[in-house]
Amino acid sequence: MADSTTQSKAVVVQTQEEERYRLARALQNGPAQILANAALEIETSLRLMDDQPAAAREGLTALISELRNGLADVRDLIAELQPPLLHEFGLAASLAKLTDDFSTRTGLAIALSGWQTLADRLPSTMEMAIFRIIQEALENVQSHAHATEAQIILEQSAERLVVTVADNGRGFATANEPIPAGRRLGIVAMSDRAELLGGQLQVFSEPARGVRVVLTVPLRGRAG
Repeated sequence: MADSTTQSKAVVVQTQEEERYRLARALQNGPAQILANAALEIETSLRLMDDQPAAAREGLTALISELRNGLADVRDLIAELQPPLLHEFGLAASLAKLTDDFSTRTGLAIALSGWQTLADRLPSTMEMAIFRIIQEALENVQSHAHATEAQIILEQSAERLVVTVADNGRGFATANEPIPAGRRLGIVAMSDRAELLGGQLQVFSEPARGVRVVLTVPLRGRAG
């Protein structure tokens, strides 16, 4: 039991460190770079203002566009850290926004099925955990699956929710091709979130037949 707890804590720490690194890289390559370019563009425009006002105006106009793009990047990062629709409108609306943005960013075609039947709000902790599991599953698809399509399917009854994230990628579970380390870590992190909800995460795959991540969460006896 102690070994299992220690391993789980190690996975959580490693996941957090990888998330920090990913966000730091995104900030460095996006907003930080844009701000550095903006400072340089402003300095150049100030030098040109008296003798070449047209060139200065052109540079500042281009800068406005770059800053708007940088603002959009920052908003995307904030939304990733704290989904803006989740607390106000619930899981289904947040997933619609997540998948739309994810498709635009990656080119992966994502279909939502069954989510229109989710009429009632779930406890906030459950909504956040399910959202994060789906988010991690999609990141795994984008990073490892070489897929072009994915489905996020909801099936529900009075007793449980079943969420399936399936892709049409290459799969991984063969004797000669173990689960990639990054994907394995993501699966462990998703499993930990599922266990916190009293649920279960299962992963099914066959070579060249993609991957199915199946989350089962009990509904009765859950509190917000």
